[in-house]
Amino acid sequence: MKRKRIVRSIFLWVLIAMLIFTVGMLILRPDFRFTAKQTLASIAANEKPEEISSDRLTLNKIPTDDLSGFTVDQSLMLVNRENILPDDFSADIVEYKDSGVEMNRCITDSYSELSKAVADNFGENLYIISSYRTAEEQNEIEDEQGSDTAMPSGSSEHQTGLALDVYVDKYAGKAFIKSEAGRFVNENCWKYGFIIRYPAAKKSVTGIDYEPWHIRYVGSPHAELISKGCVTLEEYYEELEYGKFYKYDGYIITRQNGEFLEIPQGKNCVISSDNMGGYVITVKE
Repeated sequence: MKRKRIVRSIFLWVLIAMLIFTVGMLILRPDFRFTAKQTLASIAANEKPEEISSDRLTLNKIPTDDLSGFTVDQSLMLVNRENILPDDFSADIVEYKDSGVEMNRCITDSYSELSKAVADNFGENLYIISSYRTAEEQNEIEDEQGSDTAMPSGSSEHQTGLALDVYVDKYAGKAFIKSEAGRFVNENCWKYGFIIRYPAAKKSVTGIDYEPWHIRYVGSPHAELISKGCVTLEEYYEELEYGKFYKYDGYIITRQNGEFLEIPQGKNCVISSDNMGGYVITVKE
């Protein structure tokens, strides 16, 4: 009996110590508090687009080999170890504002707006430590860091120019989330078409630990759906079934494959390969 009481007493003190430690971290570490809040939010999140019947839409049947007249970009390509870039892939790369930084053409305006928001709110410059990489550069990084840390050539989003590793002065890498600007980017980048590509508590899905500095462009309204739904890009694609149509916040979204695309009529239409043999069509009503 005495031994059982001792064991219970030790267990109780361990629980108390853990509680004190957790409360202390929540009080003293805003980055810990922010990550905890994000993790809890992911449990309750249920933001999803509404599935609608194609009968409600005016559709134009267009062959996939003739998409002239539409905005075609690379914004929604899923790139990971299972979805490798084609050998003949060529990213649509431009230089960002004569800075020497190369990124995908479709993200330049959105990144400029996000960078301005950080400067306006915190008086901080948002810097880019890594953006577009060639296949050769990705191979060199993998050789230096090993395959457990670096993604193999063809499976890195940096090769699309859609991913940016960002930081502010004195706060780079994992420390980015310790800064007010870093927490702002993590919580609000969806407003500018970006997502945190490797969010907290999602390593089982992405295979990558939480990277608060790694933002990825997907455009509107996908960034909002992914962020508010607390899902990864992989999970988002599981929800978008081929051949179905969805509605969200004034947008029509459809994912299709085959030789022809049925494109809903609307004001603006953006078509992107999903890197899985299909396309995602996003139309503003």
